[in-house]
Amino acid sequence: MFIADYMTTDPVTITADITLTEARQLLDDHHFRHLPVVDGAKKLIGVVSDRDLRLAYPSTVIEDEERERIFQIVERTPVTAIMTANCSCIGIDATLDDALLVFERDKVGALPVVTDDDVVIGIFSMRDLTAAYKKLFGAAEKGSSLIAVLDEGKTTRSLSRIASLLEDNDVQCTRLIKIAQESGFDRIYMRVNTYKVSNVHKLLQDSGFTLLKP
Repeated sequence: MFIADYMTTDPVTITADITLTEARQLLDDHHFRHLPVVDGAKKLIGVVSDRDLRLAYPSTVIEDEERERIFQIVERTPVTAIMTANCSCIGIDATLDDALLVFERDKVGALPVVTDDDVVIGIFSMRDLTAAYKKLFGAAEKGSSLIAVLDEGKTTRSLSRIASLLEDNDVQCTRLIKIAQESGFDRIYMRVNTYKVSNVHKLLQDSGFTLLKP
C-alpha cells in the first residue's frame, strides 16, 4: 500500500515571512499539527509543528509584564526562527513501510510529501499511518475477529492448510499472515468474518493447531 492513498493532498503551507502568531492561528483554525514551509516555487524549506510554537510562547508562570514583552516579540517573529530546516520528507511513490521506517528513525509526527523537485504536494502523518494499517489489517471491521495460533512445525505449508480449512468450512478469512519469532514457535494470525468465533477455535484445534492466548 502506498502513502498516496492516505496522505492529505494540497496541504496548507506557509511561506518564510509568516509570523509565529499567524502560523499558530492556522493550526488552530484547521485542527492539524504541522505546517510545511515553502518558497515561492512551493519547494519545501522546512516544517513548523504545534510543539515548536508552544515552546516559543512564554510560560504561564512568568510575571505578566515579562510575558507581555515576550508576546510582543513572538508576534513579529517569522517562522524561520523556529522551523526545522532540512526536515524529513518522503516521495509520492513511498509505501507505508517506507513511511514507518522514517517515522521511527527521525522521531517526527508528519512527513511532507514532495516531488523529485522538492515541491510539496501532500503531507502524511502518524495518524494517517495508523488509519492505513488499521484498514490493512482489518481492525474494527464489523463482525471480524483476530485469531492467533502457534506454528509448531508439526506439518508443512501451515498457511495453505489454514486457508483451505477455513474455506472448506465456509469461514471467510480476509487476512492471513505468519510472523517469525526470534525464539519459540512462529505465530500465525488470521482475521475471520464470523460471529461464531468459538466454532473457528474448535475447528483449528481439531486440526492440530494450538490457539495462542495471553
